Amino acid sequence: MIKILSLGDFMDLSMAQAEARYKYLRGGTGAFISGLVWLAAALVASYYDLNKGFVVLFFGGMLIFPLSTLIVKFIFKRPLLANGHPSGQIVIETIFPMIGMLVIAWLLIPIKPEWVFAIASIGVGTHYFGFRTAYGDFSYWVLGSIVTLVGLISIFFKQPKPELVPYIIAAIEIIFAIWVIPLSIKKDQAV
Repeated sequence: MIKILSLGDFMDLSMAQAEARYKYLRGGTGAFISGLVWLAAALVASYYDLNKGFVVLFFGGMLIFPLSTLIVKFIFKRPLLANGHPSGQIVIETIFPMIGMLVIAWLLIPIKPEWVFAIASIGVGTHYFGFRTAYGDFSYWVLGSIVTLVGLISIFFKQPKPELVPYIIAAIEIIFAIWVIPLSIKKDQAV
């Protein structure tokens, strides 16, 4: 039997989004940690080689959620979302396509190394689109679009230094986090 949605069902989504925005500071800590991971990957790619930089990006990416969760819990003293929370599930669903893009980027290292970070940024950018629904925050469509466009522009306009892409993504994510975390705290205090 098909359930017909009522206004109450939409209110539940709105409440879930508000809870996720509060508990995870609108995802700002994750964006900040992600920006630091991109910066570390850029530095390793610049001073060592692209392959090692990508390894830093890939494995450092696995630390984003655990580190941001620790920051939210112990520094900002926010309770965590319950297991099975709809916002968490939405974010999880966008991880698998992103991992697929990262695998493609890894496979391109010997063939098209100049595309590796660009493909990775497209994967991460598209991952952010689901955050719009998870947090109920339009700014994630903007962030996702910008991060994705950086990758696309790098591919189509033949970036002379592929290690510039992770520096650009790092700057974008860190600036976004610096904007969204205080905004989240300010809105929380106003409530």
